[in-house]
Amino acid sequence: MRLALRIAVVLLLLPAAEFLVFLLIAWAIGLLPALGLMLLTSLAGAFVLHRVNHGQFRGFRAVLRHRGVIGTTTPPGGGLLVAFAGVLLILPGFITDLIGAGLLVPPLRRRCGAALGQAMRRAPQPNGPGAVIDLAPTEWKAIPERKLRRQRRR
Repeated sequence: MRLALRIAVVLLLLPAAEFLVFLLIAWAIGLLPALGLMLLTSLAGAFVLHRVNHGQFRGFRAVLRHRGVIGTTTPPGGGLLVAFAGVLLILPGFITDLIGAGLLVPPLRRRCGAALGQAMRRAPQPNGPGAVIDLAPTEWKAIPERKLRRQRRR
């Protein structure tokens, strides 16, 4: 629950931080160059997304299904983290552009993918395979095997 709260706070504060950083950059280099730089990074993000094809997304679904490590099992220069970098570059703002550009650097992408893979392995899955659900004796009843077979045939 704390993680969800942290994510919500970051998502709420991100637009204010982006606006503040934009004002600082516009003050330093001028308004038109700052707007031009934002446009260029958005075009770069569109180019990155164009380069990531559907085959790599299908490979991602297979990797995620088998709980593989994102970013290390995919070919260099392709994959979900590269697509995420493209989306971050398209979003207006210099903070997201900086994070997106960082994800385009292979060593940083591998580290982020490994960290994300470890977090996915540690995350509890209450309804996942092998999950244990404790029920009180009054919350269940035993069904003989013969009745189960009859119900399956119907």
